[in-house]
Amino acid sequence: MNNFYKISNKIQSTIEIILGNLSALIMIGVTLFALAEIFRRYILGVVFQWGQDAVIYVMMCSVAFYICVTQIKRGHLVMSAFLQLIGAYGYHRTIGICKILVSFITCIFCGSLTYTAIFTIEYSIRIGERTESLFFFMWPFHLCLAIGLGLSSLVAFLQTIEDVHKYIKGDHFRETVETATDV
Repeated sequence: MNNFYKISNKIQSTIEIILGNLSALIMIGVTLFALAEIFRRYILGVVFQWGQDAVIYVMMCSVAFYICVTQIKRGHLVMSAFLQLIGAYGYHRTIGICKILVSFITCIFCGSLTYTAIFTIEYSIRIGERTESLFFFMWPFHLCLAIGLGLSSLVAFLQTIEDVHKYIKGDHFRETVETATDV
């Protein structure tokens, strides 16, 4: 099982480094572009017709990539008050089971969205779907979302296996309830 943990940690750290940095760079770039557009609009009186679409869709691509990083850190959908409450009453097995179920459901949910995204991308390419300004195609945005959700599904799958293994080992009796869980 140690080999699985090494491989899992390597996959997750690689995804976190690549997508986390890429997402941050994209967000910084699009923020600078948005500030330049504000300057151009209110000082110079001119604007790119496609500027608003670029800002919206590039920001959404950045967020789509970062979804996977939040899954790695188990940093979204945190309900720590509930976990701390049932932990205070000694329901450690319930917390362990909840972690397994949430990781599994996240894996299935993100995987199903990724699967349907394939057909959305094909349809978007086939009809030539474009943004509101008619300047950008929509399929690259759909592809970014599919990549973010697909990798999030992979990470949730790895976390499900880790959670089951930790539950079998009895780690849920020794661990403290923190906000670092996605239950």
